[in-house]
Amino acid sequence: MMELVFNPKFLVLAGSNFFLFMVVSAWSFLSFYVTELGSDTADVGLFMACAGVTSLGSLPFIAPLIDRYGRKKFMSWGMFFVGFSNLGFALFDGYFPWLLSIRLLQGTAFAACFNACSTALVDLLPFEKRVQGIGLYGISGSLAVAIGPFLGETALIQFGFNAYFILLATFGLIGTALVLTYKESPRLTTSKSAPVKFFPTVIKGKHIAMMSLVAVFGSGFAAMNIFFPLFARDLGMRAGIFFTSYGITLIVVRLILGSIVDRLDRDKLILMCLVGFGVLLIGASQVVSQIHTILLGALFGFCQGLSYPAMMARMLDRSNTDNRAIVVSLFTGSFGVGINVSVLIWGFVAQLKGLSFMFVSGGSVILITALLYAVIGLWHGTLPKTSETVTQKEA
Repeated sequence: MMELVFNPKFLVLAGSNFFLFMVVSAWSFLSFYVTELGSDTADVGLFMACAGVTSLGSLPFIAPLIDRYGRKKFMSWGMFFVGFSNLGFALFDGYFPWLLSIRLLQGTAFAACFNACSTALVDLLPFEKRVQGIGLYGISGSLAVAIGPFLGETALIQFGFNAYFILLATFGLIGTALVLTYKESPRLTTSKSAPVKFFPTVIKGKHIAMMSLVAVFGSGFAAMNIFFPLFARDLGMRAGIFFTSYGITLIVVRLILGSIVDRLDRDKLILMCLVGFGVLLIGASQVVSQIHTILLGALFGFCQGLSYPAMMARMLDRSNTDNRAIVVSLFTGSFGVGINVSVLIWGFVAQLKGLSFMFVSGGSVILITALLYAVIGLWHGTLPKTSETVTQKEA
């Protein structure tokens, strides 16, 4: 662990990830912006999902370029637009279609920066310590999740929406300056080599089963992160403490348990976390006090702290140096599909039946998926093997 903590490249990547997620985590309060402009929860779902359209749609084009031409240029330009684009929201005083174009730009920028940073990280990690390394790197994002929403909410309450947008832009500009200090190693592949194709990698690498499961995790993550702030506000509570509790717990879990997870059966760990997500979503519908909010955030952070690096490492065990950015993008894209498709669905469900019903419905879907995963994937052995039987040379 210490060799990573004191590695200058790791520190730059972790710092860049921190400022990226200072922006992204504070985006949760864009839902307040949409409703303040006179729109309803269905519009919130559409507005938040717009970023996912280009974030996911751009991956087949961006990921092969990251493998082919390197990481840094995608990190820097992506970071800049993720932050600076937030100033565009200050130009509008009503809910107009032009607002959606900003979210579309943000989605593309986030896809470029996040996947380039994640691929650069995996380039640094020893094969046998991937879960631990991914988890330690993720702490930077967790710190941002613990701090960003609180600062964003405070700026919004104390100074208004314009101050909130300026704060997000500032985070992005600081992150861009940090990325520009990154010293990229000579690429393992060159622009003269034949490019690896995005979609054939899905089939050749046998990633479909895990991609589907990652998408389900993403749907639960979306239901909690996008709509719990609205639920807490309706109950007269501040949602910032939920994110702080979530982030602190996630950090502690990854620091203490990170090295242990590499030695556990990843499939069984993922299954337990899936069940945990389902139960927590159903439990969110019963929150009635600030103490419940803190507890919910802590348990949510525990599940996310274990599941995300385990699933990412599970997929990257079936990658090599020629398709690493593509496999990273398959993982993050699957998580994004779960978030951005489901957030649109959850928005309409909440509009029709209420937020409590939405949380119960989301939790039930995840528990049913856990049952299918246990019966089909584990008991019948239909999932491809993990790193114990797959080498880095496999695609």
